Amino acid sequence: MSSITHTFPLQTKTKPHFTKLPPPSPHASTTLTHLKRVHAQILHSKLERSYSLLLKLVLSSCTLSSGQIQKPETHFCNNVLREFARGMEPEKIRRDGSSLDRFSFPPLLKAVSKAPALTEGLEIHGLATKSGFDSDPFIQTALISVYVSCGRIMEARLLFDKMSPRDVVTWTIMLDGYSQIGLFDQVLKLYEEMESSDMEPDGITLCTVLSACGRAGNLSYGKAIHDFISNNGFVVDSHLQSALVNIYANCGAMDLAQQLSDQVSSKKLGCFNCYGFRVCKTWTS
Repeated sequence: MSSITHTFPLQTKTKPHFTKLPPPSPHASTTLTHLKRVHAQILHSKLERSYSLLLKLVLSSCTLSSGQIQKPETHFCNNVLREFARGMEPEKIRRDGSSLDRFSFPPLLKAVSKAPALTEGLEIHGLATKSGFDSDPFIQTALISVYVSCGRIMEARLLFDKMSPRDVVTWTIMLDGYSQIGLFDQVLKLYEEMESSDMEPDGITLCTVLSACGRAGNLSYGKAIHDFISNNGFVVDSHLQSALVNIYANCGAMDLAQQLSDQVSSKKLGCFNCYGFRVCKTWTS
């Protein structure tokens, strides 16, 4: 009997074919469905420990979710902030092996300040105190900004007085807080305290003080600030020049306002709103 030889085709192992997905890009997602697919790819690629990528995922999710709510009401935004604040319990964080540091609070406080949301700010203030970060100058400055934006000037001043040292940003926030509620004498008094502490003001600080001088009609103090600017070599940008024009216009010194306005290289309408109003009022009176 003849032998029968069977020839079998050589079998080679073929790699399974996977559809090649683009690199995870949460910011490129335009729908929550697409964002979920990106999340799945992150998990499949074992990138779930990439904190920068997960941060982008969370931020994109929040952006897309809020974007689907047309003109969310204030109480809705406040509730979102409250849940963020309540979710950051120190005991739970320590139990789960996570930790908060001093960089965890300022971004959240900035959002609360923009809302503004006093209740949520108080909760975060309490959390910062429990976590032992209430003496951090960046957190203290952010808290002062929250209280100022919510009109709680006394609470802001209490925090301000406890701070040491205080930088120019903190001084400016406190000055602006008094100016916002019309306590212009307090603005000038606090500015004098700033000078006594040897803290050098910046352009934003000077704009705030000049605005208070103009609204209070204190021409002599405004001139003193102008002399200080000239004698100390400050760069007079468009904002500072506008503040100087407005102080003289508000105080009725139209000749000085005219001289300064003629020196403005780029005459933007915003620089002359107050000045133009005063000119019209002078002509019609």
